[in-house]
Amino acid sequence: MDRRPRRTGAGLPSAVPAPAGRQLTRLRDRAHRVATRLHAVYRSPRHNNKADPLDELVFIILSQMTTTPSFNRVFDRLKRSVRSWGELLVMPPRKIESLIKDAGLSHQKGPRLRRILKRVSAEFGRASLDSLHKMTDEDAEAFLTSLPGVGTKTAKCVMMYSLGRAVLPVDTHVARLACRLSVLSAADTTARAHVEIERAVRPADRYSFHVNGVAHGQGVCRAVRPKCQACVLRRMCQHPEA
Repeated sequence: MDRRPRRTGAGLPSAVPAPAGRQLTRLRDRAHRVATRLHAVYRSPRHNNKADPLDELVFIILSQMTTTPSFNRVFDRLKRSVRSWGELLVMPPRKIESLIKDAGLSHQKGPRLRRILKRVSAEFGRASLDSLHKMTDEDAEAFLTSLPGVGTKTAKCVMMYSLGRAVLPVDTHVARLACRLSVLSAADTTARAHVEIERAVRPADRYSFHVNGVAHGQGVCRAVRPKCQACVLRRMCQHPEA
């Protein structure tokens, strides 16, 4: 793959039994073939995600429940309006909501951003997540998921895109793709899905599996009317139309 994060993923809960021996090897080989084929098509795009971890967290909060052109535009506008994210803590809430209105749910996202920035500033002395670079995967994920409205997927996106960690966020597109390809079980809960997919996908393949899986899920492996005949993975797929 074209990018190899420098650390292995977070520890796995012992309560979830892991595939063993040949079964696990076959599953990882299958996931590797998926990652390789998708990378050949999509070339591992970043999807406009950010190198700075706090930029990335703000970007993801704004992206929730909205369209790509909208939240890209809104993020750029909001970042231009301040010299640092800490300035949002003294900006009138109505002004913040006005700046991010295009991204939708501004009455929820504005206060959430302020609560996150207040907590981050209290923890690290300023509105910055640079300290996460020095943390282990487990500690970084634990801190991020302790922030208001930040779940496992969002935390792992920050860790993968901005910290270079070999974790694998499971969003809607990745979950759908992984289930159709029998890398995940459709019965897995969100929490278990993150554990299972990191077992099934080797650390070196995780970045590629995620970013290319998102691209493939958006354009080909759609929830409704997937373009199965145009899919490079159709011979591996369990979906009825494949």
